[in-house]
Amino acid sequence: MKEPMRKLRYNVATSVDGFIAPPDGSTDWIVMDSNIDFDALYAQFDAFLMGRKTYECMFAMGEQNPLRKQPKENLIVFSRTLKAEDHPAVTIVSKDVIGHVAELKNGEGRDIWLMGGGELAGLCLKAGMLDAVEAAIMPVMLGKGTRMLEEASLMPHGGFKLEMVESRHLDASGIVMCKYNKQMQRRKQGLQWTEGYPKSCIFNLTNV
Repeated sequence: MKEPMRKLRYNVATSVDGFIAPPDGSTDWIVMDSNIDFDALYAQFDAFLMGRKTYECMFAMGEQNPLRKQPKENLIVFSRTLKAEDHPAVTIVSKDVIGHVAELKNGEGRDIWLMGGGELAGLCLKAGMLDAVEAAIMPVMLGKGTRMLEEASLMPHGGFKLEMVESRHLDASGIVMCKYNKQMQRRKQGLQWTEGYPKSCIFNLTNV
């Protein structure tokens, strides 16, 4: 089978305790750092996937929304409640989430940015669609809110192996940037792991 041309990358800011948003959906907890080149980051993608809550948070930013100039076909929002006629600036997808993601991955273009939230990320992970997890870990603890992966989206076996490919500590802000590739093999039941990968490279998604 031919490998998809585009990678689906879950790139997200997360608190130390594994939340990507507080209960009110605000973003003021996110630490900024001038060493992060956002222009270069956004240039790696030409499709941006998100759930309803992430979409509402992004577009509530108004002129500060980094996606405001993206064409409609590049902005895909998965929602069972939003109606396309009420949101003409984005593409609303209400069914067959995985089928739509697979079609995007097999198409032409740059990589695909999965922006959140946790339920959508879990669906893509379970379906084998997710290629990479890129987490900017903020020096913040939120205590509650939207998890990086919602528990309801996880399969009974409880996790997937990720291979650490890069980590970087930003001294000025305390942010830790981590990049992982998803291994094709799922975690075995209990504490038994497939041989060949050091345990230091395991990121147990049930505990974030």
